[in-house]
Amino acid sequence: MEIRAPYPNELDKMLELMCRAFELDVELARDIFYSDPFFDLLERRVLVDKGKVISCLTIVPGVIALGTARIPVAGIAGVATDEAFRRRGYAGALLRDTIKLLYDKKIPLSMLYPFSPRYYRKFGWETASVEWWCELPSPLLPPYSESRFVRPYQAGDLEHLRRLHDVHLHNTAGGFVREPARWQWILRQKYQTVLADFHGAVEGYMIYEVQSGRNRVEVREIIFITSRAQRALLGFLSSANLADTIGVCAPVYRAQQWSTWLTDNEDELLSQVQAGLRPTYMLRITHLPALIECLRPHWRSWQGAIRIVVDDSFVPSGKQTAILAPDDSQKPVQVTNWARGSIQTWSQIAGGYLLPSEAYSVGLISLSQPALADVLDDMFPKCYPFTTLAERF
Repeated sequence: MEIRAPYPNELDKMLELMCRAFELDVELARDIFYSDPFFDLLERRVLVDKGKVISCLTIVPGVIALGTARIPVAGIAGVATDEAFRRRGYAGALLRDTIKLLYDKKIPLSMLYPFSPRYYRKFGWETASVEWWCELPSPLLPPYSESRFVRPYQAGDLEHLRRLHDVHLHNTAGGFVREPARWQWILRQKYQTVLADFHGAVEGYMIYEVQSGRNRVEVREIIFITSRAQRALLGFLSSANLADTIGVCAPVYRAQQWSTWLTDNEDELLSQVQAGLRPTYMLRITHLPALIECLRPHWRSWQGAIRIVVDDSFVPSGKQTAILAPDDSQKPVQVTNWARGSIQTWSQIAGGYLLPSEAYSVGLISLSQPALADVLDDMFPKCYPFTTLAERF
């Protein structure tokens, strides 16, 4: 058994394995597979036994925003195992090897969208994002008159999208920094894009998918910087006769922006709208010192030193350690304060999903002294991370 990047002549076998696992049409998936702007043979991993590709996954490189920090992340996608070889530990062996690979490459974080959180939790990933979702009949959306300012995406509009997304990323943690390849990947999907354009002032856009077989529109991404742009895009969903049902998701703290529906019949609203919270991505610290280096510039005003110990059985020493300090001086630092916890808990803390004081309160981390909880809260604030549907891999 060997785990490695696939040889060029094994790529079709990898594609066929993925299509069987996810019930995809091979011919339809082939163009997407080979023309992926992130395509890199070395970012694809296979487990091969006796010449047969048994299990595979793809590493998707990116950079996510957490506050003002920009942190390299390795997305894990397309994890698949041949049906005849499942439940034998092959996928687990592939994931363990990938964790070691990312550790050796000093990639700070790894992210995935799980089919089973329980399964990936065993390997150190933990839920680090929850979103608010809603399904509602399109007639319940307000027929705002600003919908007349919504127009289709045109050549040359990408700069508007980039500018608006940069504003969104400044205000919303957890999303991906959009390099050209990521924009290319999003815009090549079979989605529709419209802009809220007020006589040359573009103040919002929406990427959506019309699922005609289900008579449903799924909003993949909606970003606006003014209230009139929000009204324009909501009014468009209400009046464009795209489908009977609208599906949307948003950061939990912005649910109110979506829940001010206008209707003459409150009973109808209560009976026809479905909404709730659901987990989205899982996060894993793959190299703690590299993560701390990304965050260190934001601690310049803090004076002190805390040793972080993360229990992680998937790295050679069984733990990862780093010193929280305001500079990266090579001078010896006397450290008496420490904080310790599991890889799962510290991944939630690093991702802004869980405050250190919350983790300490329920016994998920231990501290050299209780007062450190408040200090760590300032260094790892909660930020309710969120990724739009459009950028999920």
